Amino acid sequence: MTPNENSPLVVTPRGGAREVGRSCYQVDTEQTTYLVDCGLNQGGGDKFPDFRGLSPEQVDAVFLTHAHVDHCGGLPVLEAKGLLDDDAPILATPPTIDLAQLLLEDSLKIHKREAQRPGREQQFDRQHLEATFERFEPVDFGGGRVEALAPTPDEEPLIFQYGNAGHLLGSAWLMLQTGGYRVVFSGDIGGRATHLPDIQAPPGADLLLMESTYGSQHSHTSMHDARSDLFSAVEQAVENRQPVLIPTFAVGRAQLLQLLFKERFISHPSDIQSRVQLAVDGMAQDATGIYHDYVLDDTYMDETIVNRAKNSGQDRPFLPDGAGFPQNDEERHNLLTDTDPLSGGTVPVVISPSGMLTGGNSPRYLVEFAARFEDAKIFLTGYQAKETTGRTLQNYLDAGEDEVTITTDATPFDTDWPTSESVTWTSVETDNGFEQLTRATIPTEWIEQVSGLSGHAAQHGLLKYARDIEPSTVAMVHGPDYAQDHLSRHFGKNLDSAEKVTRSRLLTPIPVSRDIELDTATLTPEHFESGPDRLRNHVETLHKEIASLNEELAALRHGDDSRRSEEEVRRLIRDELQNTSGEYRE
Repeated sequence: MTPNENSPLVVTPRGGAREVGRSCYQVDTEQTTYLVDCGLNQGGGDKFPDFRGLSPEQVDAVFLTHAHVDHCGGLPVLEAKGLLDDDAPILATPPTIDLAQLLLEDSLKIHKREAQRPGREQQFDRQHLEATFERFEPVDFGGGRVEALAPTPDEEPLIFQYGNAGHLLGSAWLMLQTGGYRVVFSGDIGGRATHLPDIQAPPGADLLLMESTYGSQHSHTSMHDARSDLFSAVEQAVENRQPVLIPTFAVGRAQLLQLLFKERFISHPSDIQSRVQLAVDGMAQDATGIYHDYVLDDTYMDETIVNRAKNSGQDRPFLPDGAGFPQNDEERHNLLTDTDPLSGGTVPVVISPSGMLTGGNSPRYLVEFAARFEDAKIFLTGYQAKETTGRTLQNYLDAGEDEVTITTDATPFDTDWPTSESVTWTSVETDNGFEQLTRATIPTEWIEQVSGLSGHAAQHGLLKYARDIEPSTVAMVHGPDYAQDHLSRHFGKNLDSAEKVTRSRLLTPIPVSRDIELDTATLTPEHFESGPDRLRNHVETLHKEIASLNEELAALRHGDDSRRSEEEVRRLIRDELQNTSGEYRE
């Protein structure tokens, strides 16, 4: 579907349609092509967005909503396939850029390891990653004309706006506007983390691309109760001398957990801290350092954190006292062997990526626990995508099974796994031969799900967000099919502005159709290649004026305050264009 004067914007999902992962949306205007996010899939299925139909150097800019790899992990593949214009920027907030670079570095390591497995192919390398980093262009919450940041044609009137989405440090929703019409991409909506500012109210829009990760759940357990529930469960495990593993997302969830332990260790009347060896592993360490870089910035951090850091000097609130930070396998091995819970030693409590037990060191800890300990606790604190180890544990727990056997490519911290009937090496036949993997059996009584810690809003929060926008059309994205179905029905009954609520499909265009006629003139490239500088300067000024007037028109259409009527705005646009046409004729 090609944009035209009746449909000035067309959005095409290239990932994130009826799935949680590889979020990627192509946005076409009459002049240019953009992408909003470009992630990878952490579960099963295709890893990267479907780029079929994109031409070399077609993409003029990428808007990145936040740093999680399901939104940014495909950026180096764009580079590897040559789909970005030579000067195309990747626009994101400063914290998002810092965190995305960290996550992409780790993603390259995982990708190279996975590419060595039979039937896999490496999609990008270090060169593509470095080229991606050079494209990052920092923008704060707010916005302006895209042409100021991207090599777009002079006649491109697109305006963008970022606002705080409350999901992750630096996370944003995105508004795109042209010709008086607006599209809002929710990104991932949060509003639950105590260390992040509140969600900024988005503007009205014609089309809303709405995330739906928890669209089937009416509401979450309150964050206060969820934090208390988790700490109480950990405290009980320590009382029972049970080692604890908390698989976690390195960015966002890990910092929430560290802040929890920091606060509770200080305020709790028991001596739990002296009986615990808290360890924060892997990339969560570096991500926490980035969080501390912004601890004095109330644009990206909640004012309670900022004030605490300014007034008390606690400028590292995400660093629990007494926490250890293993740097290598020897230190990880020592953490598990030096502690002896049953004989009175400290109890290891390990916070380790990844949150779905795929990649990172959390699956390695999981197998080590199975091999070493008679009893332990595994707390699942977030969403578990299909075909991940975390989802397998969750499914067997929900089914009431006594134990679950998983197969993983995790390797031991030492030269081999401890001798145990629960853990064995196994060979798995693939299309290209045999692959040696690890098989581990975990009692389901070890596994406990802790709800309410998610950084995603549930139905109630998503509906509140959508009501601020009052869209006429909503397209569900970034959610499993059942969640999109539930949320679509919920919006259909409760979102009064919506004339159409749909579940997006991969590579199926979603047009923003014009329901009013604007009397506009067409400016061709020839207008900019000839004529005196005075005329070119006038045209540049004209575009800025028209963009401003179009913004007023959009504000009128969506109920924003304005001093001009819609008819006055239309007349001003027509007058400006007629004047310019006269100058061209002269």
